[in-house]
Amino acid sequence: MKRILLFLFLLPVLGLSGQAPVKIALLHDFAAGAEGLGDFGKLTKTEILQLLQHRRDIEFIDYYGAYESDRIAQNIEKAYEENDIVVGLGLLSGTALTRRINFPKPTIIGILADAGLSGLVKSSIGTSTIANLTYIESPFNISRDLQTLHEIRPYNELALVIDDNLAFQGDLLLKEVVRKNLEVDSVEINVYSARSLLSGSSKLKTGTDAVYALPILLEDSTKLSELFRMLNAEKIPTAALLGDEFVEAGALMGYEGEKHLNLIPRRIALNIMKIIEGIKPEEIPVGITTYDENLLINMATARQIKVYPNFEIIASATLLHLLDENTDRELSLQAVIAEALQSNLDRQLAALDVHIADKEIGIAKSDLLPQVDVTTALSMVDENTALTYQGFQGATNWTGSANFTQIIYAEPILANLAIQKLLKQGEEYELNQVQLDMIIDVSEAYLNILQAQTNLSVQQKNVEVTKENFNIATSKNAIGYTGASDLHRWEAELATKNIDLNSAVASVQQAKFRLNQLLNRPINEPFNVKNETLEDQMLLITDGRLEGINDYGKIEKFTNFLVDYAKDRLPTLNIIENSIKVQERLRLSRKRSFFLPTVSMNGGVNHLIGKYSVPEVFGKTENATTWNMAVGVNYPIFQGNLRRQQLDQADIQLKQLGLTQRNVENQLELAIRANMQQIYVSFSRMQLSQEASIAADQNFTIIQDAYNQGQVNITTLIDAQNNTLQAELGATNAVYTFILDFLELERSIGFFYFLASPEERSDFFQRATTLFINK
Repeated sequence: MKRILLFLFLLPVLGLSGQAPVKIALLHDFAAGAEGLGDFGKLTKTEILQLLQHRRDIEFIDYYGAYESDRIAQNIEKAYEENDIVVGLGLLSGTALTRRINFPKPTIIGILADAGLSGLVKSSIGTSTIANLTYIESPFNISRDLQTLHEIRPYNELALVIDDNLAFQGDLLLKEVVRKNLEVDSVEINVYSARSLLSGSSKLKTGTDAVYALPILLEDSTKLSELFRMLNAEKIPTAALLGDEFVEAGALMGYEGEKHLNLIPRRIALNIMKIIEGIKPEEIPVGITTYDENLLINMATARQIKVYPNFEIIASATLLHLLDENTDRELSLQAVIAEALQSNLDRQLAALDVHIADKEIGIAKSDLLPQVDVTTALSMVDENTALTYQGFQGATNWTGSANFTQIIYAEPILANLAIQKLLKQGEEYELNQVQLDMIIDVSEAYLNILQAQTNLSVQQKNVEVTKENFNIATSKNAIGYTGASDLHRWEAELATKNIDLNSAVASVQQAKFRLNQLLNRPINEPFNVKNETLEDQMLLITDGRLEGINDYGKIEKFTNFLVDYAKDRLPTLNIIENSIKVQERLRLSRKRSFFLPTVSMNGGVNHLIGKYSVPEVFGKTENATTWNMAVGVNYPIFQGNLRRQQLDQADIQLKQLGLTQRNVENQLELAIRANMQQIYVSFSRMQLSQEASIAADQNFTIIQDAYNQGQVNITTLIDAQNNTLQAELGATNAVYTFILDFLELERSIGFFYFLASPEERSDFFQRATTLFINK
């Protein structure tokens, strides 16, 4: 019995191995060994082997045409002689096959520009009408591409850019294909090869309104980008048949085509399986049904050429490069802080306050220096008055005088000088405080940009997922599996997601405006933030300090250390301590006013420089010079009890400042301890949010697959999608929140670790380790 069962089990295998392999000819347009051009053929082979490897042995024979019509024709004849099935994988090979009258072997045309223009007629049931021939209709919608391009920019002259290898053999056919799909017959079409445009040997005709690019095979992607840079420099809108790669390279618009292109190898494999199973090629359907119509628009190109789609088109499209990134200005957090320290207006105002305070010291010092003034005058008197001078002066006299005053001792002046020096120190503390506040403001603005950009990326992804779900619902509706209600619900969801996407774009711009304002830059000046991962950003705070946070048992000790550490560094406390010193000096001055006098010295010199119109009755006399000098002591006796009131006032103000100091210390300690608790929560939230995001994403994948199979309803899928969105945003925001919370803690102690010198960092860790963490 076991032998019989083993024989029955091996019988199909023995039968399979006894059959001759199926020989399949693959006709390529390009030459053998062409780098990168055989990927489509490799994918076709993979699909065929995966589908048939357990049914029949497969042998592939490749034929390369080198874009030469004679060689392609020879390859076709040779393929029919040597193989069981012939497959055309190139536009030229497919076109050559359509010109045949008969097909001696089963034939599949995989790449076809246009069935109607090639003379192929589809039957009423969607199959070929020629014996032994089946083909695959193009899944691309050229008419839709050209119509959308016309809505963006109406055109009368259209440039068609094609691959150079097709320039002499396929250009007329491609031109007719495009002509057939145009809604307006009057449009003039001019064909250009890509390499001729790149080399400059040909140029777009003057008056060209738009460009439509068909698949182009260049050496690398940089050449494709160079082609579109050249076209964009002409301010001409461009559309591309293959939207994915071409729009990213610089084309203005194009519909996603990679998914459609990948449908062809799978269809070829299915057709071969049917042929092997005995189905005639002419009985195999030739159409491919697609539901994905995702329009891609490159907004960077739109900004460059100043051509923008209308809102109706934008609402249904996927927008690439939404933000203006065409700038060499790239910012990192350290660079932003360094720039803010130089250009921030609040910081500049605070720095000027320090300079003003320095001048106030100079003004106060001037009261202790000699005060000297010189006066000259020309005076005139009447003749009677001149007689009274008895010849020492005339009716007209020119006199000069000099006076000086020197304070020997004056307590108010000395107190003012000391107080002005303290006030300058206070302004320096204020400047330090402004700088600390500015650092946290700039850091918050920078992190807000990163957070907004992450939100934008997630919202873009959410729109893409919604479109994918809409396509699933469309395909299910096409086969009658769901009703129109699902489609309308997804349309509503897509509109909502686009609203969220627009809000995300605005949030990024607003965050950038805020940072430019802090940096005293033009508000709308474009810039890019440095492309850093979340791990790179975490390096700002990832150091030994996390050991005091990650271990709950060390938090209290570490917090106590930070409270004491802040008392030595915080400018807020320094400002109050400085105010107390000012008030103490003022009180001392008012106390001294009871018993200390003001001592000063003054003097003067007067000289008669010239006398004129002296009465003749007097003889000639010398011009007189007089001088005087005195030392004075001023001691107030009674000022209406003013000095006592001022002293009492100073005592009250000192008491008030003492209470203020205690209040501020309590508030700062509260801030440090609250920030530490918030950091602990933020730290744990990062890990938990990441786990939630992974779980939500896995759940969404399961629910989406179940919805595709009809096992769950649309509400369940929408809930799973929204949960995934919130979880992903939560996971990303948790990192930025933790970084910002940590920076807030550093601000509350007046010490930014990533800006500190190596000596300051070492001192911090030594004090923390010695005093608290290791206790």
